[in-house]
Amino acid sequence: MFFAEPPAEQSDTRFRIAPAAGDAGWDLLDEFTGACVQTYDDREWAQGIAESANREEDAARRAAVASMDLPGLSADLIEEEQFRSLAAELATAGHMPYGLADIDYTQTPGFHIYPSAEPGTAKVARLLEPWGAIRPGARFEGTEREVERYDEDLEAYARLLARPGRTVAVMLDGIQVTYNNPPTRP
Repeated sequence: MFFAEPPAEQSDTRFRIAPAAGDAGWDLLDEFTGACVQTYDDREWAQGIAESANREEDAARRAAVASMDLPGLSADLIEEEQFRSLAAELATAGHMPYGLADIDYTQTPGFHIYPSAEPGTAKVARLLEPWGAIRPGARFEGTEREVERYDEDLEAYARLLARPGRTVAVMLDGIQVTYNNPPTRP
C-alpha cells in the first residue's frame, strides 16, 4: 500500500483541471502531489470529475477521516474488510493495483476488484489501457503474446487468492472470488 504525508498548507481545492501537457485534452491534477490523475478529451466532463472529487475530499476533511480511496478496489467495496484484504494480498505479492497516478497502464497491467451481483462475491479484473484492451472478449483481438500474458496474470491472481474459506474461479473477463461464509454486517 502507498501512504503519503499531506502538505502542511492544504488548498481548499485538491483537484483542478488544466490543458493536457503535450497532448490534446484536459488533465485532472492532484494539487497535493502535482500528479496527473487522468486526461479527458472533454473539458466539461473533466471539470465535473474535478468538482465531484473535490466534494468527496471536502466531506472526508470535514468528517476528519482518512481517505477511503484505495488503489485496485472499487469505491463500493472499500468498507468491506474481506475485499480490502484481497487488494492487500495482491499488492503485497507484487501485483500492481489499478489507479496509481504514476504508473503507465498501457505497459503495466493493474488489478481492480469490483462487486459481483452475488453477496459475498467479488470480481478481480486485469486492466490494461487503452480501455478496449480490457473489455471481456476484446483480449482475443490482441496479439497472441498479449492474450497469453492476460491468461498468465489471471492464473497468478487465482493461485494467490486461493485460500480455505474462499472459492476462486477463473472467468473470461477476470477472477471471481466467493467467500464460503461471508461476514454479515450488523
